[in-house]
Amino acid sequence: MSNTAVRYLTMLRMVPRFPKAITTSELAERLEDHGFKVTMRSIQRDLEKLSSDFPLMVDEGSRPYRWSFDRNATMDIIPALDLPAALTFELARAYLSPMLPPRALSHLKPHFDEAHRTLLREKNPLGQWPNRVRVINRGLGGERPAIDADVLETVTEALLREYKCKLTYQARKWAEPEEIVVHPFGLIFRDPNVYLIGTIEGREGTRQMVLHRATTGELLEEPSDRPEDFDLDLYIRSGAMGILKSNKPVYLKLRCDKPALNHLIESPLGFDQITTEIDDKTFEIGVTVGDTQDLRWWLTAQAIHCDILEPEWLKQEVISTLQRGLDRIKS
Repeated sequence: MSNTAVRYLTMLRMVPRFPKAITTSELAERLEDHGFKVTMRSIQRDLEKLSSDFPLMVDEGSRPYRWSFDRNATMDIIPALDLPAALTFELARAYLSPMLPPRALSHLKPHFDEAHRTLLREKNPLGQWPNRVRVINRGLGGERPAIDADVLETVTEALLREYKCKLTYQARKWAEPEEIVVHPFGLIFRDPNVYLIGTIEGREGTRQMVLHRATTGELLEEPSDRPEDFDLDLYIRSGAMGILKSNKPVYLKLRCDKPALNHLIESPLGFDQITTEIDDKTFEIGVTVGDTQDLRWWLTAQAIHCDILEPEWLKQEVISTLQRGLDRIKS
């Protein structure tokens, strides 16, 4: 392949989808970083030539010109989607559609459409996948809170670029919305909510901000202060997302009914879980878990299927909760 062809492909990969855009001067800088020293005039001519074959758009009202791909353009630049990649996009569509606002999904729509066409073109059973797969969330199935698309875009860009962002936000216990500056660490999707994990300037500690409670967002092009040792997986494993009752882990020992709780054998509650078969009807597990509100909810819900062997104080707490509930139902 000629050097010019390689430069064309490299340049096309740098052009974002509308409404984002890139100037010819920015393209010149990025191309130079890739070893292509080209004048802005040459880049302008190249883009004009490529726009006859690719869905490129230009904003001539700015100087230098700003270029972008059409919002609905299919990315059919080689390599084409193969069946596994097309199937992956179909799965992504199924899982993401209930979770993200329409405008956020619109950026992926051309990829989803191309994946669907690829599956239909191929005389392959995979082409029927969209008609044979559905995603159902556990629980009562209530509607997810709506997230402002501008807020989501601001937060994701701040995370990717490691910048601060400014949000208009109202926590549950705040009397009214406040304008806060956030140093973002990560995003956690925990049905039905999306949480921004980070710190708020002027306040101590790592916070969990529920995105649907933010009404406006603005990217601040200032580096965020993210601790080098912060690990999102360790943060989750610490029990922080489970509404911690205390920072001290709990060693939990349960006697469980079969087959009602067999899923605990297949999906252990923790890395150190030890499972012991008792008989055809029961098994026991010992595992270290976070001392969270979620743990109490789960134990209360599974009370007819398991006995709490340890710790005794947690057993008594669950008994008290169940008794209060029974008393209320009877009243």
